[in-house]
Amino acid sequence: MKVIDAVKSRRSTRSFEQRTLPPEMIQEIENAILHSPSGSNAQESHFVIVQDEQQLRLIKRFAPGLSGDPAAVVVLCSNATESLIRGGIDTAEVLRFVNLGIAAAYILLIAHSNDIGNCPVRSFHRESIKKVLGLPEEIEPELLISLGYADMPPRSKTSKKVLEVISYDQYGNNH
Repeated sequence: MKVIDAVKSRRSTRSFEQRTLPPEMIQEIENAILHSPSGSNAQESHFVIVQDEQQLRLIKRFAPGLSGDPAAVVVLCSNATESLIRGGIDTAEVLRFVNLGIAAAYILLIAHSNDIGNCPVRSFHRESIKKVLGLPEEIEPELLISLGYADMPPRSKTSKKVLEVISYDQYGNNH
């Protein structure tokens, strides 16, 4: 699948088949993470890929935004201390979140391009997820991405018109 086709066709999946992901898919997710860029090449983020059924049940318990029964969850984590050391104040204050957003986009698109449903989730109890995953104090979970085979087709998407979203050269200039 071409990247633009993945961008146009990806939708959030909130209901999954009871099927595990093949090891090759986890390797693809790892590659997406390892090849996602970071500001100043700080590489300060950390990711936890969870496939263990017990761990998934615990995560679901503390993540009301996590729908269905995904085969895996990727937990995207930031580290303010390492961000400051490796990338400076801009990375600690802002870029670490931009970096996680880029990594999230890579994960979502590589999963979708391999017919794996996915959904980013921000609704979770941070301290409980930290405890479940055994995260050190300085590591913060910022986003969850559920992964699995969709058990139903996604809803269609409506988008604003281009003139409502994009300006050229100056705000409000739509050519």
